Amino acid sequence: MVVGADGAEVDWFIGYGPPPESFRAKLEKILKGENTFKAVSASYAENPKDAAVVFLMARKWGDRFDDAKSTEFYKQVIALDPEGKTGSYTNERTGIAVPYTEFAEYTLAAQEARPAKPGEKPDFSALRAFIAKYPNGKMTKDGWRTMGYYYASQASREEAVPFFEEYAGKYPADPAVLGMWLDRIMRDKGPMEKGAELAEKILELTEANPSPAVNLKLAQFYSLKGDKAKAERLYGPEFMTGRVEDLAYELTSYANYWASRNENLDSAVAMAEQALRLMPDDAYFIQQAAQTYVRAGREAEALAIFGPAYAQKNGGDDGALYRYASFWVRQGKNLDSALSAAKKSVELKGSSYSYWMGLGSAYEKLKNYPEAIKAAEKAIELAPEAVKENYQKALERLKSQK
Repeated sequence: MVVGADGAEVDWFIGYGPPPESFRAKLEKILKGENTFKAVSASYAENPKDAAVVFLMARKWGDRFDDAKSTEFYKQVIALDPEGKTGSYTNERTGIAVPYTEFAEYTLAAQEARPAKPGEKPDFSALRAFIAKYPNGKMTKDGWRTMGYYYASQASREEAVPFFEEYAGKYPADPAVLGMWLDRIMRDKGPMEKGAELAEKILELTEANPSPAVNLKLAQFYSLKGDKAKAERLYGPEFMTGRVEDLAYELTSYANYWASRNENLDSAVAMAEQALRLMPDDAYFIQQAAQTYVRAGREAEALAIFGPAYAQKNGGDDGALYRYASFWVRQGKNLDSALSAAKKSVELKGSSYSYWMGLGSAYEKLKNYPEAIKAAEKAIELAPEAVKENYQKALERLKSQK
């Protein structure tokens, strides 16, 4: 909470989430007086019939979990704009925009569904009315989900079955919905046949992009069913190893995207480094991290992980030396080391036409055209017919620079 010199509340927000820069940005926004409780309250005092301002008041109290205050203002929003034409609220996290009135109606319906006392049965009539009014609304699924939490954990089995048949019928291709029903079946330890049907459908829906959280649920079900082999396959060491590798590739793709645009470079480097921590001995991720460092203007760090020491360590691996030399030739840096690596690669495997062409490229970068021509001629001698023409053009270009 931020208060002014007079002790009056200026604004508040609850909870902390990284990165710290985001937290600081919220504080700075408050200090600038942007959309603060104090500023919105002043606007409301001047324009109590402005639905957009009233909605902001409701949100401010809602963010503080003061249901009584937020309810007061949400009701005003609905009274001022019953048809929901004034404007929309956009969720900062999802980017989804919902009319003020629709958001207010959902919030009030969800509040009414909360039992007044522990152990009381919730009244979902307002949520049901909201869903009926907005069958395809952007918050309709939130209404179903809110009811789902109750039926998954607190309702009787007799109540839960028809609800989940209805819920899953509305969203038959949503793994989260099917997973909530599966949770209920595991809680009841049956019916296992329906659980198996749901589990197989969830597996089918998530096969292209498996989620550890989903596979954990599936493993729990199959363990309960007695199929420990399937539980192991879905959530065993092999699965998690694959997820680590997939994450490393995703982090690297992110780093490459932003580094190639010369934007978000600190974040790009951080993600490339994280990928390398996950796969520290993989040549691909070492080279990708080095490339990100170079693009970020941090050549020393690139050389630290993919420089002469790396070439020396891999001095007996012709493929590693070739990739190392090619990388630095493309960068136009560390060329003496690149040339040494290219020479060593052809010493180890002189039958490779691509290695000879790589040696020629290293000589060319160092403007040693006679040696570059010799290497290119050797490459053409060894190359298959399919690439000879391109290599010949490269040779002619070299000769023109000699």
